Amino acid sequence: MEPIRGVYGASTDCAWSGEQISTLVAELAKAPDHGLNVARYRLDDIEATDGESDPALRDFLASAMALRYARDMVFGQVDSAALAEDIDFPKPETDLPRELAAALAHGDIGHWLADLAPHDPSYERLKAALRQYREIAGYGGWNPIEAAAWPRVGKVGSVVESVKQRLLIEGDLSALVPGSVLDIDTVNALQRFQSRHGLTPDGRLDRTTVAALNVPADDRVREILVNLERWRFLGHVIPSSRIEINIPAASAAVIVDGRVSLAMRAVVGDPRHPSPMLSSAVEAIIVNPPWNVPQSIIRKEIEPALERKPDYLARHRMHWTEDRLVQDPGPANSLGRIKFEFSNPFSVYLHDTPMHSLFARADRALSHGCVRLERPLDLAMELLKDDPSWTRERLERAIGRGTTIRIDVPNPLPVVLVYWTTFVDGDGMVEFRDDIYGRDARLTAALKSAPRFDEINAAATVDGRGGGSS
Repeated sequence: MEPIRGVYGASTDCAWSGEQISTLVAELAKAPDHGLNVARYRLDDIEATDGESDPALRDFLASAMALRYARDMVFGQVDSAALAEDIDFPKPETDLPRELAAALAHGDIGHWLADLAPHDPSYERLKAALRQYREIAGYGGWNPIEAAAWPRVGKVGSVVESVKQRLLIEGDLSALVPGSVLDIDTVNALQRFQSRHGLTPDGRLDRTTVAALNVPADDRVREILVNLERWRFLGHVIPSSRIEINIPAASAAVIVDGRVSLAMRAVVGDPRHPSPMLSSAVEAIIVNPPWNVPQSIIRKEIEPALERKPDYLARHRMHWTEDRLVQDPGPANSLGRIKFEFSNPFSVYLHDTPMHSLFARADRALSHGCVRLERPLDLAMELLKDDPSWTRERLERAIGRGTTIRIDVPNPLPVVLVYWTTFVDGDGMVEFRDDIYGRDARLTAALKSAPRFDEINAAATVDGRGGGSS
């Protein structure tokens, strides 16, 4: 048989047996579990093609759809990196047509297909959340909550009963006590809901809490879908052990083999100065770092401040060194006492801050793009754990001396800055965050406008025949 021209211009000598076709169809039928539209993979066409009378066409359809599914799983349906200039992740190094040919030749097509999805536990947890919220949406979701006065515990409120029913649907409230009296279980449930949505968990029915309660279940499903798509774009290049900064959640975590070993709050870029998405590795720790003030901050903030307060530089221990404005190390330095360096094209880094009060805020998108850490000393010790000469006491003494020193990390730890607006935490709670930079909106629009299969593969032929229409 002549080689089959597969999708994306690749060619391979695939020949599918009837059993392999059945395995393919069964695996592609699971696409909705991953948030993918099963219609993309033309199962009816594959099954309807007679393998005896037209084996070449059947092989073409099977190979094309298997490769399309593989590409969706390994690279994502669209190139998310093309949607913004501040995304820097490597692409997976893989040759999917060659892998498909090998899987068919060795009779393990089912294993190959099942192994294509990201292996990170976070992806599997998000798939489970998709099932949960699809079921909720299928039952009609929830009724909107009206803004109303929220009573004290033990008092009656007109909106209390509807809030109880709303909290019961997602499992924040485990059991419903009928009536309009506010009980402590409902307050605790509302605090749990607020925590899951990145709100101040005060148990009060304020405007932002009402807005979060009233996001329709169908919208929550769509948010999960877009995050599953982002996981497929990133999941094959994110290492299982890493420092992970989740920008929408303004959080940082050290993850070792898929498990969180250290977690803390962070401050990330505000919407005018978004933190980029990137992958790198922390190579060095700078103790008592000086701060080279960026030109944009000099122009927009320092120069106007100097017009109001001519002694601004002296008061903030800043001085000019040639053409650079530098802030001296010290407790008031904008970088705090520790800075974590990693190479990246955006000149961002992780660092301490003298403004620790910001970590108490629910909204922590407040920086110029770099990431401020709540517990930088703990992260430093995690990075230096393979160097027994650096104890916590020694590091604290070095900080206290005030001298700038550089400590090379013995085993550089990967660091990723990612954008999960929906995720499942270690306790199994499904969490949602606002799309602070509009990345979800852009990715959703790109998915809607992506070319159809027959538009990008119109030239694909088998023995001179077209591949059919979708």
